[in-house]
Amino acid sequence: MYRCSEVVRLVSTDEYLTAGPLKKLQIRLHLVMCENCKKYVRQLRALAAAIRKTSEDVSASDVERAKSHILQQFPKK
Repeated sequence: MYRCSEVVRLVSTDEYLTAGPLKKLQIRLHLVMCENCKKYVRQLRALAAAIRKTSEDVSASDVERAKSHILQQFPKK
């Protein structure tokens, strides 16, 4: 099973999209059991949807600031 830091990295990158079925299953199992990671994925999806809806270009620094803010919501392990 993956650790939280690994799940966050995988879902934050394209690596999750290209992962094989076993890796995706392991990530999904982790998300079923881990409320913090589940919350992170929901926030990440909401952020992505908001960015897609906006008519303005969003700079990379804005995305990084939002990502940092979301990551700060998680307790340090």
